[in-house]
Amino acid sequence: MKKGLNLFLIILLLLSIVPLSAYGEAVTADARQLPRLVDSSGLLTEEQAEKLTEKLDEVSERQNLDVIIFTVDSLEGYTATEYADDAFDYNGFGMGANYDGILLLLSMEEREWAISTHGYGITAFTDAGQKYIVDNIIGHLSDGDYYEGFDKFVDLADNFITQAKTGAPYDTNNLPKKPMSPIWILISILGGVLIGAIVTGGMKSSLKSVSKQRVAGNYLVSTVMSPSSNKDLYLYSVVTKTEKPKESETGSSTHVSSSGRTHGGSSGKF
Repeated sequence: MKKGLNLFLIILLLLSIVPLSAYGEAVTADARQLPRLVDSSGLLTEEQAEKLTEKLDEVSERQNLDVIIFTVDSLEGYTATEYADDAFDYNGFGMGANYDGILLLLSMEEREWAISTHGYGITAFTDAGQKYIVDNIIGHLSDGDYYEGFDKFVDLADNFITQAKTGAPYDTNNLPKKPMSPIWILISILGGVLIGAIVTGGMKSSLKSVSKQRVAGNYLVSTVMSPSSNKDLYLYSVVTKTEKPKESETGSSTHVSSSGRTHGGSSGKF
């Protein structure tokens, strides 16, 4: 009897995390069924999962925007975008009346990732912003350093939400500046010292040909001034170039999920 009950609970859990459009209407945030970290693939240790869940909860509740991480073994025939959207809609994620949130999905069989944004998440995480975030975590994900990648994703999400609330979300023309590595700072200093030494050394060596003259006439320039001479000397020209402005994509592209909700997002391989 106990064995049969355990099997029933396992089946019920599996059904609760499979985002099928057949579920019908999307679940509201008030009926959120799952924690903000769903690690179905078992990529994290128990300690890492607990620590990451606490961080996801703290950031989400402080920013009033759900930040969610979802890992699955397989997309089960769906695209990564479809799966991410349905995971968001049918599990009650999203905060406030507009279900504000962002969800990061990883599927291990296909080695694909997807980001799904909703509500204010569409504003806070532009297409360029999502690319910036992925560029900063994809190395960790590809190397199997999942905790480091997820932890950095939460930090960046927190930063992006804070920036969006200033009225100027991170986008094509105002992405965060990457801090310069201390190694490059040291190289720049040493390079400057080396170049300075070469230049001053060259100037010093050029002065060795100058010596004191005994006759004053040696200091006169042997050029005769003639009032009748008329020469036009071409000195230089000035060319002004104006770069043609490049058209840049800004904001967030959107699509409609199986539930009929509007989502932003992106996807790719890791």
